[in-house]
Amino acid sequence: MTETRATATNQCPRCGAAFTCGMQAGESACWCAAFPSAFAVPAAEAVDPAAACYCPRCLAELIEQKQAQREGAASR
Repeated sequence: MTETRATATNQCPRCGAAFTCGMQAGESACWCAAFPSAFAVPAAEAVDPAAACYCPRCLAELIEQKQAQREGAASR
């Protein structure tokens, strides 16, 4: 079976890694939809589309940090 790899569509504004945004690549869904919702996504017209989202590693780290902040605030 042949695996197809999409061309990188974005560059992570946090670490600079190139990655593929499923929505920009024309896919029906993006890999980021599997992550929990942790913060608001900026309006598409408000940012450069190529820098509008984070790579998988950075998004996972940012979500983890946000969840830790929420848990810390809830325990006070």
